[in-house]
This record gives sequence, structure tokens and C-alpha cells, in this order.
Amino acid sequence: MRFFQRSIAVLSITTISMIGSIAINSYAETTLLKEELKIKGYLFSFRLKSFKKTEDAFNFIKKLPFEVRKSCFIFENTSGEFEVRCFLFKSKKALNAKRKLLEKFRLNYKEVKTPDIFLYSYQLITTSDKKRAEKFLNSLPEVLRKQASIYKTDSGFYTVRIFLSETPKEVKKKIKLFANLIKRYKGTIVPTSPIKVRKKPPAQKQYKEKTTPKEETKQIVVIKKKSNKTAEVVIKAFPTMVATPEERRKKTLKLKPLSEKEIKSEEISFIKKQKEEEKVLKKKLKMIIEESQKLKRKEKEKKKTEILTKKEKKVKIVIPKKEPFKTGEIKFKPIFPQIDRNILFSAYWNYGTNIKDGTSSSFINEGYSLSLPGEITDGIKYSFSLTYSKFYPDDNTWQSTVRPYLSTRLSNDIFTLSSSVGLTKTESSEGRNDKATNYNVNFSSGWNPKYPYLSINLSKNKSLSNTTDSESNSQRVSTGYTYKNRIGITYSFSHSKNTDYIRDTFNENTNHNIGIFGKRSFLNGKVFVSVSENLYFSNNRYSVKIVEGNYYSKIIDVSGLSGVDSTPITSSLTPNALLTDGDYNTSAGVNLQTPYENIAIETNYNPVDMILVYIGGNLTDTDISTFVWDIYTSNDGNVWTLISTNAPFTYDNQTKIIQFLLPTTITTNYIKLVLKITAAANTGYVTEIEAYKKTTAINTDTVESSTYGDTTRANIRLQLPYKLAYFLNYERTSREGEEFTSKITNNLSRNWKYRYYLINAGISRTDSFMKDQEKRTSQSVNLNLKATPLHTLSWRAGASYTENFIGSEKTTSAITLTSGVNARLFTGLNTEISGTATHATNEITGTSDTAYSLRVSANAKLYPTLSASASVQHNVATETTDIISLSSTWTPSDILRLTVSQGFVLITNGENTSSTSANISIVPRGGDIKYNFGISSSNGNTNYRGSIYWQISDYFVTNGYVKYEDSSKTTTAGVNLNARW
Repeated sequence: MRFFQRSIAVLSITTISMIGSIAINSYAETTLLKEELKIKGYLFSFRLKSFKKTEDAFNFIKKLPFEVRKSCFIFENTSGEFEVRCFLFKSKKALNAKRKLLEKFRLNYKEVKTPDIFLYSYQLITTSDKKRAEKFLNSLPEVLRKQASIYKTDSGFYTVRIFLSETPKEVKKKIKLFANLIKRYKGTIVPTSPIKVRKKPPAQKQYKEKTTPKEETKQIVVIKKKSNKTAEVVIKAFPTMVATPEERRKKTLKLKPLSEKEIKSEEISFIKKQKEEEKVLKKKLKMIIEESQKLKRKEKEKKKTEILTKKEKKVKIVIPKKEPFKTGEIKFKPIFPQIDRNILFSAYWNYGTNIKDGTSSSFINEGYSLSLPGEITDGIKYSFSLTYSKFYPDDNTWQSTVRPYLSTRLSNDIFTLSSSVGLTKTESSEGRNDKATNYNVNFSSGWNPKYPYLSINLSKNKSLSNTTDSESNSQRVSTGYTYKNRIGITYSFSHSKNTDYIRDTFNENTNHNIGIFGKRSFLNGKVFVSVSENLYFSNNRYSVKIVEGNYYSKIIDVSGLSGVDSTPITSSLTPNALLTDGDYNTSAGVNLQTPYENIAIETNYNPVDMILVYIGGNLTDTDISTFVWDIYTSNDGNVWTLISTNAPFTYDNQTKIIQFLLPTTITTNYIKLVLKITAAANTGYVTEIEAYKKTTAINTDTVESSTYGDTTRANIRLQLPYKLAYFLNYERTSREGEEFTSKITNNLSRNWKYRYYLINAGISRTDSFMKDQEKRTSQSVNLNLKATPLHTLSWRAGASYTENFIGSEKTTSAITLTSGVNARLFTGLNTEISGTATHATNEITGTSDTAYSLRVSANAKLYPTLSASASVQHNVATETTDIISLSSTWTPSDILRLTVSQGFVLITNGENTSSTSANISIVPRGGDIKYNFGISSSNGNTNYRGSIYWQISDYFVTNGYVKYEDSSKTTTAGVNLNARW
């Protein structure tokens, strides 16, 4: 390596240095020769990035998070690049424990080896203040001070170290010798780069030879001339105390004979060359002088124009005084620490109008935001923000909102503590006066993974208005410990309570969870085993409110599902645990501005009479009134039955709850709400969904229920001969001491690869056991084939067969075939053909059904400025559906862009639909102004739109828009102005 092939100067920064563990001696002045470096082995570290200059590497380290920056160092590779590396460990296992930290901050890294040429020392203190390190060094006893020194890291940290030794054992011996003096200092043994350590080079040997006094003081040079015009120079003596014996040998230089003509010709040619070079230099000097004179003239003219413009504006011109002569720089210590802060201010003004059936309505909306983020030190940060908005409808009313918010963060190597306080106050001309406050405190440990981690979260929210007075509190604590990434234990506790003081209701939940897990691999990874056991205890207390002699009790054993699907009759949703986690403030990922949002709840066949949907955001009553809901039910979660279209619901603006009273008591396993139509202008989302059953009661009472249980999981993975892979999964859940469900899954698979073919085959079987039900079994066989014979051609094919059993009786079976071809016919034309066929049989009724789908698509770039795409899909199931789509984009220049699309949906024995859209965008040169015009049509309903965007300056941006809907004869227009400083 180049790092070890030369002697390196201490003052040059082309060596290894490490923040916190490998430091640079800031007072070193000597060099370390390459012969003194000994490679003891190799250490393992992560490489983050490489640079050509050390300055770029230093700047990169300073921008890294504190947790990573303190363990970074710079390494010069063989190609002369400077690599930023972090962490140094003797084993890969210890290094792998730091991967999560780099992935947390989304840093790219690569595992590399670093030569172990380090010395070792005992580090006493690390600080960012040089004077503090010097004070600490001076405060040490004389015995320790003689062996101590100050080291400066790449990012500006200063460390004090003692007992410099070649091995850690030697350092420990010195620590024991001075144990009485070092007791009060808490230090660590760290590696130290030998290249930056103050170390004297070996003294150079000086040769001295016995000579006479004449030889020591004289240097005799004799020149002998001969008749053949040759000269001989003989050096007889050299100065002593400097030269080596080899250099003191006599040297004779013989010159070839030269003629007088050759000497004259050489002299003439040399003089000519000098004259020519002088002429060229004079011409270049003239050019440089002329260009400098032109630049001076232009600068004088600019100054004159600036002075004239200032005089015209009647602005006083102040001539700056000359700076006084500085003899030196004096630095003063501030009384308070210097705070790094910024001030951000933004504002917006919005005006809009709506014209329909000859009547018009308009509104004005304004808002202001002030943000003050600051950083006192690397570990102490804060942020304060204040927002104000006011809305003026057309009926001479107004509504204003003020939101102050303050957050703080304290982080170091031991822990991270963050807190936030927020207030939202809303007032209106109609007498509305709402206040909402929230408090949040988070604590997370950052100490060594050898110790158990700890995480604490406390939050409190309170809402007060003319009609509401509610409060919610939540506490969460979690801890755990993992030993060598093999065995671990975790514990978590959560408690939440929601209280409505006006309605005199509350809901309180307490949960305890304990987890134990272990994993280990054997036989070089051919056998892997993992086992886990989770125990839980849950307690729920809530109040029951009587409504006309009846009350609705909450169903606890439910789970949520969600998804976006425009065909709710045959849709399968994905589980969403956020819908039933008891958190009424965090979004569950369901957006109420998106049509066909599906929200489902699995009731486990409990009777349901009412559903409550908790929402968040800033939706208004107008936004809620645009919602149109449909209600579906299902037993298997795949095939749904519509029971209510445009279902009635009520909305409480204070509690932000949408209530659905079901027309009849539903006993199916799944109930789904589909948001068919929405026109919400403001943001809104779903936070929780609850199901209630109607129960006859006489008075209000408090209901308390508790459950406990456990979940056991075990996994075994084997690598068998002939490249076979076997996987076994066992899962069991129990409630209140009785087994509720269990599942066993077996899977055997193998992959073959030959030339450009890839074959995968597998067999799987799953047995499910449920309490008071028969065993359910599902087994399948699958075969997949992929091939890429050419870079421009690939194809795939697959087949699978599945059987389902209840007990020993087969219920259903299905065969599925898939295929596809992807080809690039020309440089600008890509085509794809894919198909799927499924044959399903109901073994109980003896009926069968076949469905298949065929899709053909193509993408083409006809010209450099014109591209087009088309696709045709033919689906055959209970009904035949054809979907055709066409689109093209034309960009004749950087200024103009035209996009056109056309789509058709053809359904046999049904309604056909079509849609057309065209859009033109114009961006003049410079990009400060942008124009956009569009037209869209769907089933005969045409809409027109247009917008203008203008960036007035770096601080102001404005845009205007116009929309017209042909179906409702409605015109909407508006202007927005945004400012930011």
C-alpha cells in the first residue's frame, strides 16, 4: 500500500486519523519513517465515501450525525484518494452491530479492512475546547503530565492521552502502576495512530576520518591541460564532518576534444533562441497589459453609473473609512454560549370565487408563519414556530387560528431527550372559542448495547370549547436486552385514558407485553433455528351511556383492514393494525380526500349494530357533507355484498366522530365502509374504527374486562443436499390458558440455473387449527420458468395447483397458468404480452369456473420529440371486459409540451365508459412564468382548466387558476400569492 511505502510528514494530513479513538497530535513536529511501521494484522471498519482532497473529507465528516462522526477517521488508499471510514473492531460480529446505526441515518457504507499499525494509549478526556484540554493537562500530577499529550481530531475535538504503548497489555500495566493517581479519571484504552505521535527519528550517522590539518581546512582543485585540447579535472580533497567515505573518492572527468567552428556555431544558435523567446514574451506582456487596462475602464464606468443612479434616488453616499491597522487578533470569551440560529418567515394570500346558476360566492384566506430553529451546541437544539391564519367567507364572517409550537432536543452518547409543547386556538365572529393543547416527552437510551435499552414516551392532549371539555393521557415504556444477537428479552407497558367531562364518559386501556426470543445457526449456516414467546395482558375499562333504555357496548376482539379499490364487490384488503391500536391522534393511512377508500373491520362473527370512525385533520362541516358511503358485508373477506348505498351517518364536529347506525344487526365476519364520493377541500384522515353492539340497560355503569394470552413461534430452515431448501414454521396463540389457534407450515423448494434459464419448483402445506372448529388444510405445488436468451428478449411461464380441505373433505381446488414475453423490437419500441388463466372448482357443489386475462402493451419513441404508448386488456370472468388506453406526448421544444390520452372500458351487458384528456404546458425561456391548459371528458361530461405560475422574485411566487365544469355549469377561479424570507 502507498500508505506504508513512504515516510510521511506529520504536518501533512494524508494519514489515518480517528475522532474519539484515533487522534492527531496537534503539537507534533517530527516525522516517522516507514521502517518503523509494523503491520500487526487487520481491523474491520466501514467505508462511507472517498474524496480527492482532504478538505472535502473533513467537510463530509463535520456534516455527519454526532453518533457517527465521533468514530470516523480518514484513510489514504493506493490510488491517492482519501476515504472516510468509521469504527475499528477486531471481529466482524462487533462491526455488524453498528450497521443499524448507519442504516438509521440512511448512510451508504461498505465493509473494508484497515491495517493494524496503531499504538495504544489511555484517553482521559474529550472536548471541543482547546483551552479546556490544556487546563486539564496542566491540572494533572507531574508524574502523569510528563507522559500526557493533547491530540486534535479531524472535526475539531481535543483529547488528552497518556501511557503511549505498543499493545493494550502494556497500557494496562502502566494503569496498575499509577492506579492511585488515575482512580478519579474515567478513561478508556483507545488505538492511536503512530504517524501523528511526537516521536524523534533516528539520528544520522556522521563520518569522520583522520586527516591532516591541511586536508581539513583546504579543498585543492588542480586542472591539467594537454596539447590535444582535452582537459582533466581532479578533485583531491573534500570538507570533513559531512561527506561519507564513499564520497571522498577521487573523481576524474574526461572531456571530448571540440573544434573552434563547432563552439562558435553553438553560441550563435543559442543567442538566436534567446532573442526569439524574448520577442514572444514581450507580445504576451503587451496583451496582458491591454486586457487589464480594458477591465479598469469598465470598472470605472460601472462606478460612475452607480453613483449617478444613487444621486437620482437622492440617497446619501457614505464613503467607507479605511480600516485601522491591526497589530493582532484578540478573542474574547462570551458570557453565554454562542447560539446558531435562523429566522424563517413565510406568508400566503388566497382569493377565490365560485359562480353557479348566476350566483357567485367568494372568499379570502391569509396566513403567516414564523420559524426560529436554533442550535446551542451539537447536542442541544430547539425550534419555535408561530402560525396564524384567517378565513373570510362572503357572508361578512371570519374565523382565525393561532398555533404556537416549541420543541427541544438534548442528545449525547448516553441518552436522547426530546419534548414539545403546542397550542391551537380558534376564534370566530360567531362566538367560537376553542383551545387545544398537547404535551409530549420522549426519552431513548443511547448507551452501549451491552446494557438494556430504555424508551419512555409521555403525552397529554386537552381540548376545551363551548361544547367540549375532553382530555387524553398516554404513557409508554419499553425496555429489552439482547445477548450477542442470539438471545433477548423485551418488555413494554402502555396506558391510555380518554375522558369526556361534559358527557361524563371515559375509556381506559392498560397493556403489558413480555417477549423472549432466541436464534442460532449451525453447521456453517446450513441449519437455522429461531424461537420466540410473547405474553400479554390487557385490561379495558369504559363507561356505558344509556340511549332510550339501550346502550352500545364496545366490541374488543376486532381487527382493521384498508385499501383503495374501485371494485369493492371483489376486492381483498390488507390488514391495518393502526385502525384498532387505540391511538386516536395518529393517522392510520386512510385519506378522506381519495375516492374509493375501503375501511373494513373483522368482527369474528360478533353482532354489530353501530360503527364509529374517528377522523383527524382540519375537515370542515362542508367537507363532511360531500361524503357518500356504501356499506358491504362478507364472510371470507374476498366476495362482498352491498347492504346499504348512500348510507346515512352523523358527524360530531367536537369529538370528530362519524357514526353509522346499521339498518339491521350484522353477524357476518367482515363489515366494510366504502367512500364512494368525496369532494373535501381540506386534509382529513382516519385514526381509529370501533364496532359496538346494542344492549338493553337500565342505568349508566362502568364496564371492565381483561384478557391474557401468549403467542409462540418457531422457525427452522435447512439446506439439504442437492440444493434443496426446507422451511418449517409453527405458530400457536392461546387466550386465558386455552389454545385458540395454531398453524403449521411446511415448504420444500429448489432452484435450477442453466445458461440463461432459471427454474423454481416448490411444494407447501399449511395446517390450521381453530378452537371448536375442524382442521383446515391448504396444500399447493408450483413451477416457474424464466429465460433471457437475448438482451432484448425475455419470457416467463408458470403453473400452480392448490387444494383446500376442511377436515378430511376437499372443498375447493384451483389451477393457475401464467405466461409473458417482453421484447425490444427496435431501439425505440418495447412490447409486452402477458396472460393468466385460472380454473377453480367447488368440490362440494361440483361446479367450476374459468377466468382468464390477456394484456398487450407497447411503448414507442417515434421521434426524438414524440413518444406514444398503447395497451389492450381482455378479461373474461362472470362478465367480459375490455380495457383500451392510448397516450402520446409531443415536446417540439423546451418551451412547449403537449400530452393527449384516451381510454375505453367496454363491458358486455353493461355500461361502457370512456375518458379523454389533453394538456398543454408552456414554459418560456427562463422558467419564471409557466402556463398550463387542459381539457378532460368522461362519459360526456367535459371540464376545462387553466393556470398560470409566475415566480416574481426569489421571495414572491404567485399563481392563478380557472376551472369550468360543463355538467354543473360551475366556474371556479382563484389567485394565490406566497412569500418567503
